[in-house]
Amino acid sequence: KQWYQRRVAITPGALIVPVVTRSFEQRTDTKKAAAQIIGNMLVLTDEKDLKPYLDSIIPGIKTALLDPVPDVRLYSARALGCLVKGIGEIPDLMDWLLAMLISEQSSVDRSGAAQGISEVMVGLGVERLDRTMQEVLICLEDETLLPHIREGYLMLFIYFPVTVKDDFAEYISEILSPILTGLASESEFVRETSYKAGQRIVQQYADSSINLFLPMLEDGLFNDNHRIRLASCQLLGDLLYKIMGVTGKQSTMTGDEDDNFGTDETKRLIIDVLGRERRDRVFSGLYMARSDVALAVRQAGLHIWKITVTNTPKTLKEILPVLIELILGCLASKSYDKRMVASRTLGDLVKKLNDRILPEVVPILEKALKTDDIIQRQGVCLGLSEIVSATSKEQVEVYSDSLLPAIRLALTDPCPEVRKSAAVTFAALHTVLGHKALDEILSPLLVMMETIEGEEAEYLIGALKEIMQAKSRVVLPYMVPKLIQKPVNIGALASLSNVAGEALHEHLDTIITAVIEGLCEVDEEDVEAELVHANSIISSIKETDGHENTLEILEELLKSDDTKTRVYTSTLFITFCNNADLQVEEHITDIWKSVLSRFADAEPTVVKNCWTSFNTATKRLTAGDQVRLVPELKMAVSMAVDIKHKRDLTYTLPGFCLPKGLQSLVALYREGILNGSPELKEHAILGLKEAIQLTDQPALKPSVVQITGPLIRVLGERYTPSIKVACLDTLSLLIDKVKVALKPFLSQLQTTFMKSLNDANREVRNKGVTALTKLVSLHNRVDNLFTDIHHGTKNENLSTRETMFAALHGTMFIGGSNMSDNLALSIATTLGNHIGAPEDSIRTANGACIGSLATFLREDELINLINGILPATATKEMKHGRTIAIAGLLRYAPQRIDKLGLVHDLCAALLKNMESDNVQVCSVATYGAGQLIIHLQGTGEDADNLNKLVNLLAKNCAHHSSNDIRSFASNMVHMINISGVEPLSEAHVKTLMLPLLDNTTKKIPLIRSAAEVGIATLLRLKTTDDIANKLMSSLDPKSLEIFNRFLPTAKRVAQDFRTYSNFENNIFGFLPAVN
Repeated sequence: KQWYQRRVAITPGALIVPVVTRSFEQRTDTKKAAAQIIGNMLVLTDEKDLKPYLDSIIPGIKTALLDPVPDVRLYSARALGCLVKGIGEIPDLMDWLLAMLISEQSSVDRSGAAQGISEVMVGLGVERLDRTMQEVLICLEDETLLPHIREGYLMLFIYFPVTVKDDFAEYISEILSPILTGLASESEFVRETSYKAGQRIVQQYADSSINLFLPMLEDGLFNDNHRIRLASCQLLGDLLYKIMGVTGKQSTMTGDEDDNFGTDETKRLIIDVLGRERRDRVFSGLYMARSDVALAVRQAGLHIWKITVTNTPKTLKEILPVLIELILGCLASKSYDKRMVASRTLGDLVKKLNDRILPEVVPILEKALKTDDIIQRQGVCLGLSEIVSATSKEQVEVYSDSLLPAIRLALTDPCPEVRKSAAVTFAALHTVLGHKALDEILSPLLVMMETIEGEEAEYLIGALKEIMQAKSRVVLPYMVPKLIQKPVNIGALASLSNVAGEALHEHLDTIITAVIEGLCEVDEEDVEAELVHANSIISSIKETDGHENTLEILEELLKSDDTKTRVYTSTLFITFCNNADLQVEEHITDIWKSVLSRFADAEPTVVKNCWTSFNTATKRLTAGDQVRLVPELKMAVSMAVDIKHKRDLTYTLPGFCLPKGLQSLVALYREGILNGSPELKEHAILGLKEAIQLTDQPALKPSVVQITGPLIRVLGERYTPSIKVACLDTLSLLIDKVKVALKPFLSQLQTTFMKSLNDANREVRNKGVTALTKLVSLHNRVDNLFTDIHHGTKNENLSTRETMFAALHGTMFIGGSNMSDNLALSIATTLGNHIGAPEDSIRTANGACIGSLATFLREDELINLINGILPATATKEMKHGRTIAIAGLLRYAPQRIDKLGLVHDLCAALLKNMESDNVQVCSVATYGAGQLIIHLQGTGEDADNLNKLVNLLAKNCAHHSSNDIRSFASNMVHMINISGVEPLSEAHVKTLMLPLLDNTTKKIPLIRSAAEVGIATLLRLKTTDDIANKLMSSLDPKSLEIFNRFLPTAKRVAQDFRTYSNFENNIFGFLPAVN
């Protein structure tokens, strides 16, 4: 052989290098050509001739090495490798390449650096390669390595196999671990680089070093990370494709997943290269990949299987022992994904090979259920589930002797996870066998429940719970009838209810009723524990439909006559109201009606529980809902009071009388008062009034501030008269109830009430008078209040004067005894001056004020005042005014008048005025006579005057020319007899009866109805017939006939509550009611 070589002279080199260097700045093709020239120059020149130009060449090569075009990077890397091979290591070059390898700038820079390093390593030798690889591997072990750095190092594994070839084979086993780690990375570009590195190793070393990387790819198929499983599957596919000599890129989309594209020749090639044992392991792993939990893995496994396998059933039979071994191993894995993959694979196998596999697998699985390994037992259950799902009903029945005991054993496993998996198996079994599964599995379990205790019982309940969760709609109708048989197993029902979901709704009536019955029958020492279970059932109801059903059931049970039933139902009601899933605002009206209806229950525990439920539910409402629901609460409270107590003003509702009994109700009404619309404000105030009426003083006291403040605030603003009337009524009632507890608000209330006396609305003024009358009882120093009212009686406005006189009357009667003598004398003078006032209303109020003043005025001053009233007078107004004053004295201070010996004089004045032709004077005198009769009948003295008054009253009933007087006189008979005094004497009864009987025959309704009421009360027919029987013997035949005809009507009237209303309003109608 002859060799010819030419050397480039130094001078031509000096001409070429600048041109080449400049070419690195030109187009892609030019840069690629320049890199090739640099590489070839080392062949054509001596090392020493090229060294002077390195400083000019290296920058251009570095620039080209980072070029975006792959070919430019490839030729630049080769040129760099040639330089290092020819000249030796170039100073700082490796440092720059390593820096670029981990550059954050771009993946192109890192790729170029990796190519450059791989070419340079060829020139630097094996020792430098080993040192570099050790450094890279150490860096890749760092789990905190940044993604771009990890990618740069992994790129070396793409290029090293191509450049250093066989010298790199010894590192395969070491680099596979970092590659697999990269495949699991969250960074996509790291995963892509790792996969390319794996592909390169498979392609490069498939023929020479397959034993080095194949085991790790097999293990990768079962890695916990689905990305590693996917990459391992794909790399195994690449390996098999290479062995078979195919690309693997053809489409495998067919109608049947078991269609195959492999041939006998490819099968032979795979066995020749891998060996039969390894082939079986690889194909077993690929077959399991077809059932992976990750879709991408399943798709990749199916694609590879179709290309590499010739016939699926035949191949499965060949690899079956290895596949079964792998499946059982995965069933025992701690990884849930592995257990799922194994169970799915097992189910798939059963579909394809059931006749052959079932006899083999079922005994193995049954035996595995008895191991101590919890994970394995759980995996076995998953496997059994898949087997049952994949097997026909006939085949399941064939193997039922083995399958059913295994499933029952798994269901009662001590481990909850195993029981859960076994429940899935049961669900699959029921899908196949239907009702037979219930009989074969559930019936024995329910029988066991009656005989076992302790931990075993807990395991059994756990099993039923898991079954319920898996098949609640099927299992619940089967189990409920058995569990509610006496004695009711409340604990089991609770466990099942917690997992039953919506299926529970259809059985709530049966379950809750049975639970209440069970609680009623349980021993006292066990009640608390059973109540915990019962409460758990109520808490387990999550959906609105279930809440509606539960509410209806509890409401009905609360009406039970059995005390225990009501007690336990009310306890469950608390739990219901505490249920976090309950939409309280949707059910609050029904809740209120239910629990408020038991606020008067005879059993205190029921009352307390219902109050707790009410309090709990009401507090859960938002402020907006509270305002909106004010009318509903008012109605619910009203409905809670039995009709027989509606008219009893002393009745209290026990539920409101508990400590803090009004707390949540007051809070809701307060919200309505402060933030509601005018209409809702009125509803809230009236509702509050009703609640106050139904509550006793101790329970009211803690809420006084919360009640009083908002009401005063509303009265201080401009609202409609109806709202102000409601506020004043409520405050009046509150004063009656709590009295001294309102002293802190005394000043504010007095100012507010005084302001209402000047209101434009008459009803507001009257309610203000009533409220002020009650408030004065809390005063110790009243002079300032009376002075203000006294000044008000001189107001120019008639309406204001009327109101002030009315207020003066009420406040003096209640609190006048605390007034100073000088102020009392001043007021007496004013009242004396108004006896003949031109206005009827002023005269009437003035007369009542004189009566109130007489209760405490000094005797000498009182005598002077009365002496000024008694003389006859010429004017109609003065006569009427003096008669009103006498009536007021006898109404409000009869004992004081009697003590002063003035009764005879006043009686004479009344007798005279009762015969007056003036209807106004006569009616007032008749009223005064009625009041005096009540006093004289009560004292039993002065029979002469009593006879005169009765005879004249009877005369007015019968013969007065005015129908109004005749009717009014009958009303006075009624007033006398409902006043509480002893019944009149027989003579007086007969004297009054005759004109009253005669009036019952009159056609004028006013006279006839007044007479009927008068007779009913005169004879005291509501309580006795004695007076009527005595009277009958003394009546003449005509009167007796009328009496007998009228008596049934009289008895009916006597039973009417309206008969006992007070007729005093006919005289002092607009004045505050005082006792």
